[in-house]
Amino acid sequence: MNKLMDLKERIQGPVYSVMTPFLENEEIDFLSLEHSLQRIYDGGGRIFYVMGYNSRFSELSWEEIRLLNSFVTQKVKAIDPNNIMIVADPLHCSTRVSIEFARHAQEIGADLISIINREKFYSEEQIYRHYKMIADAVEIGILIHEMPFLSGYGGPIVNWPISLLDRVVDIPNVIAVKEDAKDDAFSRQVIEKIKDRAAIVISGGGKRQWLQFAEVGCQSWLNGIGVFDPRLASKFWEYYQAGNKNAYMRIINEVEVPFFEQGVKKYGWHLTIKAAMEALGVIHRYERMPLMELNPEQAMDVKRLIESLPIDEVVSQ
Repeated sequence: MNKLMDLKERIQGPVYSVMTPFLENEEIDFLSLEHSLQRIYDGGGRIFYVMGYNSRFSELSWEEIRLLNSFVTQKVKAIDPNNIMIVADPLHCSTRVSIEFARHAQEIGADLISIINREKFYSEEQIYRHYKMIADAVEIGILIHEMPFLSGYGGPIVNWPISLLDRVVDIPNVIAVKEDAKDDAFSRQVIEKIKDRAAIVISGGGKRQWLQFAEVGCQSWLNGIGVFDPRLASKFWEYYQAGNKNAYMRIINEVEVPFFEQGVKKYGWHLTIKAAMEALGVIHRYERMPLMELNPEQAMDVKRLIESLPIDEVVSQ
């Protein structure tokens, strides 16, 4: 089995997205970032993902994105060279720039680069050619960040044509897909079509969503509650593999559901998760404009919620 196929097989269970912390002056807080990476590893995390949205690429310059990709890769591989490291290209850029970021990812020792396309969608050939040009320029593994396109013809967003995804995953170094459509019927079609050729990381809906797709071949999920306490995801995976349904369902029912219902629904994912991490002493909730962190009263509300969750109990069953 070649290196990329071995890597594909190892992408199973929880994938830990990396939150970019900021200082009060809006500069990147690298000290807290390093602490949070070690905490993920200590909590059982082995797959790390610098991902455009959670990692705040919209608020970073391209040079800062390169710096973030480098810093996280260096720290994660120093902790354990066997950790899987996924970095990413900017959210909005040309194919040339994506190639530059893919080459940089290869140079710094990352295992995969996540490639997203937020340019307007006009044709399957346009998107296929974008990914093929990037893949031809590097040997690194590629993860397709598959989320609905902005239509070049106006109107609502459109899901990837299944025929396009089917074609793109046959590009040799495309070994993973982040399925980010948040459309259950479409997600099922994607999984059934490509599960034998790519590792699929489902995004949105938490562990409850992943469970319904695990049975049809989805290998992995992007963490939700595991972002504020990594043990929740690694223990969930451990319980799932052991067939301990009572234990893994407690994590969902007693931690995940209350967090999303009482926190995320009220304040939104991106701001709530940082307030939760602050409540646990991991990072500050500071953001960089135009994002604004939760105010003190809202942050206290999230802190009370986190303190009410039986986290230690459910990870030590």
